[in-house]
Order: sequence, then structure tokens, then C-alpha cells
Amino acid sequence: MVVARVAPQAWDATTFDAFGIPFPDRLAQAVAKRRAGYLSGRIAVVAAQAALGLNRVDIGSETSGAPRWPDGMAGSISHTEGLAVAAIARKGRIGVDIEAVPDGARLRALREETLSGAERDLLPSPRDATLGFSAKESLYKALWPEVRSFFGFDAAEVTAVGDGTITLRLTRDLTGAHYAGRTYDLRWRAGGGHVLTWLVEPLP
Repeated sequence: MVVARVAPQAWDATTFDAFGIPFPDRLAQAVAKRRAGYLSGRIAVVAAQAALGLNRVDIGSETSGAPRWPDGMAGSISHTEGLAVAAIARKGRIGVDIEAVPDGARLRALREETLSGAERDLLPSPRDATLGFSAKESLYKALWPEVRSFFGFDAAEVTAVGDGTITLRLTRDLTGAHYAGRTYDLRWRAGGGHVLTWLVEPLP
């Protein structure tokens, strides 16, 4: 896993070429901040590939917007204000998410739209609420390659939070392997106004 600092104001139209990252057509009308986020995530992937001793492979996108990983590589990408992260492996179930801790109206919306009443009681602080949201994002990314369909924040609930760990439980069946009641233990860390969560599980 590679975490990179991002300076969106340093981005310009030549930066993709400078790093050898293909510019996707779907970003043609995107604002600079979104382009910089996409680019920084792909740069983090390149660094992660090198750390694993893998040949560099450009990571495109599916029609859903999810990264398209080649055979022999699994991974997840996330970016937020000032940071980008990529986690990859040769094989496995992987989801990663990084979030800036919000305040004001954004924090109220996060709590109301992504957490149940019980979860809000379990996750009372702004950082804790962001942790719950981020963990659900990581779980969604990790399960997407198998589920291949949208499921909302209410499909999983936070049941426990520990020192560097957070547990989610599915509230409904998603697939035969991912059924109501199944639990997932994710890792997390926080600092500098950000929360990072990730799920990594082996596959047979």
C-alpha cells in the first residue's frame, strides 16, 4: 500500500504525459481537482507495483468507474483532499479508502446518509463517524469484483471498533459467499485530519 501527498494546484495538462499515465476520455470535461485525483491514484499504483516487483501496467477504468485490474493483480485506489492511496497484491480481496474528516453540513450529511442510529451512537466523534463511512467504502470496493452490483450503506453495519481495527457485518445477502451476518475485520489509522481504512483478504 502506497500513500502519496497530492498538490492539486501543481497539476496541469502535461502532468499525465510527464508520468506516462494515459489520459482517459471520460475526464475530458472533468474539473482539474478530479483529474488530479485520478492521476495521483494511478501514480500511487505505479509505486505500489514497483514495491511488489511487478511490471508496470496501466490501470484503466470500467464503465462503472472502478479500476480495471489485469490478470495477476488485484487492488484498490482512493483519493481525497491532499492525499491518494493505492493498495495492490498479486491476488486477493482488497478495498482501501481515505477520507478527510468533515465538519458542519458535510459531517451532518455523512452521519445521516451513511450511518444508522445505532452506528451514530457507536461512532460519536467526527473522526469516528468518518471511520464508519470509510470502512463501508472499503468494504464496497473489496466486494465489488464478486458482487458486481450496487449495494447501499445500509447493507453493512459497524459492530465493533478497536485500536486499529473495525468490524462490519452484512445486513443482507449479496452473494452466496457474502451473506447476511457475515463479518469483515478491517484495519484503520487516522491522523492529520484524515482517516484511512483497508480490507485485505486472501482468495483461494
